[in-house]
Amino acid sequence: MDSLRILPILVQFGIGALLGGVGLWAGLKSGYTDWHEPEDRRVLYILVAGYIAFLIVSCLFTFYLPFVPEPPTP
Repeated sequence: MDSLRILPILVQFGIGALLGGVGLWAGLKSGYTDWHEPEDRRVLYILVAGYIAFLIVSCLFTFYLPFVPEPPTP
């Protein structure tokens, strides 16, 4: 794989995961969110799922879509 394609995603999503993880950890440790509350747990699941979905879409646009052949023109 071309490192010019991989490096930006690793940096963006790696730093994002690190900062997001620190924020979620701080929220859980401080009592702002509670893992035992169903509503707070749902919000945490939505945050993680959104992060993963955005990572998948970004990888799709970076690695797959540039190599899809264009349809023939009439």
